[in-house]
Amino acid sequence: MPVNIGPFTQIPSKFFSSGVASSLGHPASLVLLALCEHANRHEANRFKASDKALASETGYGSRTICDARKRLVEHGLISCSRENGESHVYELRAYSFSWAPLEKRGRQKRKPRALFATRSAGP
Repeated sequence: MPVNIGPFTQIPSKFFSSGVASSLGHPASLVLLALCEHANRHEANRFKASDKALASETGYGSRTICDARKRLVEHGLISCSRENGESHVYELRAYSFSWAPLEKRGRQKRKPRALFATRSAGP
């Protein structure tokens, strides 16, 4: 049973605990959450959203929005189409994520912070 704690966007269940969010990366995950907000607002899984609107909601540039859209389509989470001069028409796919233990969740490889923080020892 869902817990109603205020006017929040509904996000896919187990989006984080399945490891999908970490495998998508930050920009694609945030764009998907923005698209979920649009779907909730329009009360439909098929809706129009402009790159300008998504950019203002996520803080990402248009190139990052485009790359994130490609990742979401590749992962089968959304489908989108576009007429010339029109906004993209998005459709959120029906999906269910299954919980995965921490050890089995995908994780993006990051460079260690100390790699660039080399300091020279004093005399």
